[in-house]
Amino acid sequence: MRKADKNKDNMMNLKELKHFLRQINIEVDETYANMLFAKCDTSNSGTLEGAEIKQFYDLLTHREEIDVIYRKYASTGGQMSIKDLLNFLLNEQPKQINHMTKDGFLMYLQQEEGSIFNPAHKEVFQDMSQPINHYFISSSHNTYLMEDQLKGPSSTEAYIK
Repeated sequence: MRKADKNKDNMMNLKELKHFLRQINIEVDETYANMLFAKCDTSNSGTLEGAEIKQFYDLLTHREEIDVIYRKYASTGGQMSIKDLLNFLLNEQPKQINHMTKDGFLMYLQQEEGSIFNPAHKEVFQDMSQPINHYFISSSHNTYLMEDQLKGPSSTEAYIK
């Protein structure tokens, strides 16, 4: 949502909110979006902030049928455990197909829970503010070769030297 906040004031006006909804592929009728916005703008400021934005999102995405199923399976204080999710999948989503397509696997890996990327590596800890010629970059050709390129041995020891 921060990207949708064009003027970076931590508030969303109606135009910014509609733009955000288009960005995340949520199609909303103009009249309905205006009505929801007015309902959530409890401060009557013409903008939504904090809890008002959350209320807008909750009203927009609320689906009673999902709530009913979630309450049925979420046994741990309103949260769904892995066991609860498995129970839901086995009882509510019975399918004869016991495989995943490549696209389905890709979608799973792109979710935070399925990511194979170590989140600790998201942040760059080195100083990257200098011009590139200030950094030492080791990238020589055939460094791993100890002798002749065609018949000589190779080793990582050559990198150490």
